[in-house]
Amino acid sequence: MWDRFKPKKMYLSIFLYSCIVVTLLTLMFTVFLSKQFAKSAIEELEKSNQEKMKQVVKSSEYTLQKLRQFALRIYSDERIALWMNMEKTDYSPMTLNKATMSVREFMSSEPLIHTIYLINFDLNQIYTSDSSIYTTDDFYDQTILHYIKNQKTPYLQYFNHEVKGESYLALVVPAAGPNQNYQGFAAILFSKPLLNENMLQVSKEDQNKIYIESKNKEFILGNTDPELTKALMATDLTPTASEHQRREWNSGHVTWSVQTDRLPIEGWNVYHLAPITLWQTKVAKIRFEIIGSSIILLLTLLLYLFWQSYRSFKPISDLAIQMKSKLGKEHTALQPTNAYNEMEWIHSGFHSLVEKIEQLDLSIKSSKALVKEDILRQWILNSKSYKPMEPFITTQTSILQTGLFRIAVIRLESYGRFEEQFDFASRKLMRFAMGNIMGEVLMNHGYAAETVDFGSDHIVALISAPASGDDLSQMKGALEEARVQIRRWIKLEVNAAVSSVLDVEENLQIIYSQLYELTLLRFINNEDKVFTFEDLDRYERVKDSDLDEGLLKQVIHSVQLKNEKALEGYLDQLTSHMQELSYEECKLQLTHIVYSIMKSFKNYSTFQGLKGIHAFLEQFATLREVKTWLYREMLQIMDQQRKKNTSGRKEEIAAEMIEYVRNHLHNPMLSVDDIAAHVSMSVNYTRQIFKDHFHCSLSDYILKQRIELAAKLLKTTDWTVADITERSGFQTKSTFFTAFKRATGMTPNQYRMENTEEQP
Repeated sequence: MWDRFKPKKMYLSIFLYSCIVVTLLTLMFTVFLSKQFAKSAIEELEKSNQEKMKQVVKSSEYTLQKLRQFALRIYSDERIALWMNMEKTDYSPMTLNKATMSVREFMSSEPLIHTIYLINFDLNQIYTSDSSIYTTDDFYDQTILHYIKNQKTPYLQYFNHEVKGESYLALVVPAAGPNQNYQGFAAILFSKPLLNENMLQVSKEDQNKIYIESKNKEFILGNTDPELTKALMATDLTPTASEHQRREWNSGHVTWSVQTDRLPIEGWNVYHLAPITLWQTKVAKIRFEIIGSSIILLLTLLLYLFWQSYRSFKPISDLAIQMKSKLGKEHTALQPTNAYNEMEWIHSGFHSLVEKIEQLDLSIKSSKALVKEDILRQWILNSKSYKPMEPFITTQTSILQTGLFRIAVIRLESYGRFEEQFDFASRKLMRFAMGNIMGEVLMNHGYAAETVDFGSDHIVALISAPASGDDLSQMKGALEEARVQIRRWIKLEVNAAVSSVLDVEENLQIIYSQLYELTLLRFINNEDKVFTFEDLDRYERVKDSDLDEGLLKQVIHSVQLKNEKALEGYLDQLTSHMQELSYEECKLQLTHIVYSIMKSFKNYSTFQGLKGIHAFLEQFATLREVKTWLYREMLQIMDQQRKKNTSGRKEEIAAEMIEYVRNHLHNPMLSVDDIAAHVSMSVNYTRQIFKDHFHCSLSDYILKQRIELAAKLLKTTDWTVADITERSGFQTKSTFFTAFKRATGMTPNQYRMENTEEQP
């Protein structure tokens, strides 16, 4: 389904995938940013509400206390007090006149006062601030008189009071009834709208609401509308002992954030209500603006991605189109399953290049020489009898003229630099030249020799030996001259190691491995000579240590995987025990670590032998400094490996894998781990590179090549099936039969009968 809509051109596919990734990342970031903004806005709102609540409480306490003191001043005024305490026998109109003058002065000095009542129960008179005089019987505000006569509180306390349908905040001075022998009282009515505006600093138009209720849940002050006030009176939002309580409360279609506090002196509850729904609407609007901005940014990024894809990857698509036209319609890459895969076209071009290299190799060596080299390689790498190969080796080579022979390994120094200097094809030609020089020099010294290229940093020579076997000194001289000639003609430094005299029953695989190790001795002891088995014991003693070899392998594996964090951890574990060692033992183990790492990454020339490493370690004062330097060196190796793993190098690495597989196909223990170690990469990355280039797994390719080799041997030799099983790299005969029949549909014997060819 996806293939029907997937763009056919690679740069458009890359642009599409980039669009998907960038879009998802942008959306995730936008959602995260908008959520963070909403959370921050709500937190700021709550903080602002808390500050507003503190301000309201502080302002209310201060204002109410000031008004209480003002009421005491009114009551204690001499002229007012004289009238309120006047008895009937002392009545004087002038006294009332003076009291009214004081009332007018107090009214003008305090705008929050709406009305002042001066009450004298002994005179049965009430004077109001609007200059009216009433008797207690005809006074329009009988409620206040009833309150004064029945109040029980011994202190000044505000209370709600309604007069003519209007609600006021009232205060009576003194705060005691007539039963305590007070005959005069001052009742003061304060304007609630003015208190809301000046004390609470709110109005009815404010979105935030203030609601103050008395101890008996009676509305005192605030800017809540009647419906909201009624809902609040019916709801228990009483604050606890802890101040600044916050909760959410739903009223109708509005959700409120409620902050609660208490006025200590009055005992009133104060509620600050902020409409969360309204704020959420505003936040949603801003979030929409953020999303809109993100979409604009996303479109800009997508345009930039398209431009980059067009500029960077369209040439690859054009190259693929050119390959398509060059390869022709019959090419396998242009079959229906691959017709739209541009990388297939490029890979096909690469395969054509590999084929040309192989053709070039065939032009250098005849097919007969290739068969001979393959037989000799099998003989060296197989630990079992060489009987099936004996006729061929005896008739086609001269190395077994006396029945005795020697084996020599010639290894390139500084192979890492060699790889950087030459590409894959050039490296192969240089090794071929080394083999030719080696064969010519040995022939000049009277030796018959055959060289075998193992496809990495060394070649192997099989050399005839006299029956006496006492020519070691002469053999070393011949190999030394071969080193000189290689240095002279192809400018390469090589090390060499030669075995003692061998017979055909020797296990060449073990001897070959030992000789390769001997070629590394120059790195350890800086001796420039041809090494023999006499040097092997000394080398093994140098290698021996109490290091955790498993951890050392993990360190090397971490470098191959380019895992810096794991590398640091394994390196710490590897060196943690060294603080308990003597100085000399510690240096010995560090030398072994450096040697193993440089060996693994074919970087032998960093130091001039073991003495050079010891001298270098002298410059460090602590083990920690050595670890820091070693860690830095391995990071540099990682960088070098990354440079090798660029797309241009991957093709050479893939070709090198193929050659290694073909050269070691007869080894039943050949594994992906061996191939990964050969190219200095992790196993997973090795598999990935091979599959990207050849579209099959490395294991499947090895099996396919073994089947093809077995089929070739069945057709061209009279070897037994058991011998062919062994030479094809199969571990057991049953495994070979099963794999061969699955691949060809026939048993090995049936295949041989149907495909027998006459031998030349």
